[in-house]
Amino acid sequence: MKQKIIAITGSAKGIGKSIAEKFIEKGAYVALLDFDKKAGEATEKAMKEDGGDAFFIQTDVSDYHSLKEARKKILEKWGEIDVLIVNAGISYLHSLNDISVEEWDRVIKINLTGSFYTVKAFYEDFSKKTPIDEGKIIFISSGSAITGTGGGAHYAASKAGQHGLMRNLAKEFGGNGVNVNAIAPRVIQTDLLDQLYPTPKSREKLIKKIPIGRIGKPEDIANLTVFLASPESSYIHGQIILSDGGRTY
Repeated sequence: MKQKIIAITGSAKGIGKSIAEKFIEKGAYVALLDFDKKAGEATEKAMKEDGGDAFFIQTDVSDYHSLKEARKKILEKWGEIDVLIVNAGISYLHSLNDISVEEWDRVIKINLTGSFYTVKAFYEDFSKKTPIDEGKIIFISSGSAITGTGGGAHYAASKAGQHGLMRNLAKEFGGNGVNVNAIAPRVIQTDLLDQLYPTPKSREKLIKKIPIGRIGKPEDIANLTVFLASPESSYIHGQIILSDGGRTY
């Protein structure tokens, strides 16, 4: 991954930050795209202090023009990107009747429309590639798209929509030597998991449902992401890889 140019949405904290840190460890140039300016600047500073080449750009994935501006800044600094990680997303744990129209629209706009805006903004980076100059697009979706649990109906629907978008792009970009895949995490230690399982008793009950016997770490998703971004994964294409310690299947 040395000197590969990586763009990651939602990378100021959580799983996205862990993914960014792993790419930095591998010697990549990492563009941190996130709406949270304070967290993004802190992440960039920490990575630079550790000798990494990180570049934070405040970006709103629900605004196509914000993403186009982010790409322009990356081009000016490093050139066309090699790997795009579509990670930004939000979730609310509400029953269908408790989801307002406004909340539904917000989740779909950020999670699904934001994914479309992201790949559209960076379209030229991948449409120009060839099997010799391969590229990678990786969606960080969710096991909720498969199980319908772990978030509200809007979250599950938006993540299922990401899977459809990913598979369409896999057809379109395959001939360019661009691998397109999705990682579907489930039961990963994040702020959202803390909200869903806030007590030791609820956490213990959850762990009993996971065959591997532990809750996943953000690094588990980061390791898989780096593998899918590497040449070694070149025959993995159009796939949804569930990463949940065996809980679902």
